[in-house]
Amino acid sequence: MPDTINLTLTEDDDGRATFQITSAGVALGLASADVFAVVKASQHVEDDAASGVYTLTEGSGVTIVDAAAGTVRLDFPSAVTESPSIWYYKVRVTASTITETAITGWLSISDA
Repeated sequence: MPDTINLTLTEDDDGRATFQITSAGVALGLASADVFAVVKASQHVEDDAASGVYTLTEGSGVTIVDAAAGTVRLDFPSAVTESPSIWYYKVRVTASTITETAITGWLSISDA
């Protein structure tokens, strides 16, 4: 079951968040894993919808800060943080051909 982490950022601020991905309370090693995130208006929107969905990948919105400690940073796109709104996001990890959701939550962008 994924961890739920709700975030609040202020519009036009640096839209970053750092997480530790764990499994059964232990840091998940990410050295041979792929990490990606999806940001969208609701969990009911398909991940591959034609618009309003942002996929963050390693090198393009996802940074593995410390693979051994399971630490990753998400850099949310400016289209997400430019005005007050609420977004659903999830962080997914693929390891050994198995993809699982590690973190889900709501990202609230408050007025500056």
